[in-house]
Amino acid sequence: MSKYLNLGLGGTFDRLHTGHKLILDLASFYSENIQIGLIDEKYLLNNPKELGRFIQPYKKRHSNLTDYLQSRNRRCSIVKIDTLGKDKEIASRSDLTALLVSQETYSGALAINNQRKMSKKAPVMIILSPIVTADNGKKLSSSNIRESLVEKGEHEIR
Repeated sequence: MSKYLNLGLGGTFDRLHTGHKLILDLASFYSENIQIGLIDEKYLLNNPKELGRFIQPYKKRHSNLTDYLQSRNRRCSIVKIDTLGKDKEIASRSDLTALLVSQETYSGALAINNQRKMSKKAPVMIILSPIVTADNGKKLSSSNIRESLVEKGEHEIR
């Protein structure tokens, strides 16, 4: 039985890797109703990421995410995040009962609970996901993967 009625999480999900899959599986452990905020190109243009020009297109990331979720028999709703703050706006107004976040996004979850408090909504439970490390001992991240691909000349240009 799921612990939370509705759980949310979000990110870029570039080059879907083991860390992403762990988080998605963890989300499924906590809830059967999952809402994923997926960052699109418009957001990335206004909020650049490291080696952002090598991030896969939104459609490819959406497709990879959907394929993985279907392979695990998971049904999730995916919401496009195109502007800074939209994720917090959606989470503040929604019926989410929990958020699954990383160390990097923990402060955003606190901001969401502040917004919920101001609008007289119950706070969401904040679940901190574990950090996944690669074979080299570094944190497994899409930024590190993009950097490695660029160094090897194997990157995909948008």
